[in-house]
Amino acid sequence: MYKKILVPHAGTEAGDDALKHAINISKHDSAKIILLHVIEPWPDPSFGIMPEVSKKDQIEIIFSNLEENTRKFLAERTAQCRNENIESEGIFRVGKASEAIIKYANENKIDLIVMGKKKKLPNYKSLFKIGSVVKKVQEKVDCSILLVDTDDE
Repeated sequence: MYKKILVPHAGTEAGDDALKHAINISKHDSAKIILLHVIEPWPDPSFGIMPEVSKKDQIEIIFSNLEENTRKFLAERTAQCRNENIESEGIFRVGKASEAIIKYANENKIDLIVMGKKKKLPNYKSLFKIGSVVKKVQEKVDCSILLVDTDDE
């Protein structure tokens, strides 16, 4: 039924829970799991205090470290899939999470997206049913989505 399963993973317990569900589905369908981690751009932290050259160097160092840590993180999760004899791939993109997930899913003919969904605080439950990333993805992808509840706090 499913050939390609996308698991957007932000490095949270919710993402790990979603991956466990994707692995169970893949065992039955022999689907490939694609883990997607999105690095969101951040504003300039120096507020114009640092010289432009120094700022650029620091941002490159930070991004290089972030990229290296992301590759290690994805390698650990893809190894988890391979230990279950499931084909997997880890990729990352830079941008807004919802836009990157939507673009990847639609351009790569993903069959199923498995995403973690955090439970909201009791006081806010009626205001926010699902997170903004999930909501945007749900509205704009051309495939099925499985939302996995988690107790991640």
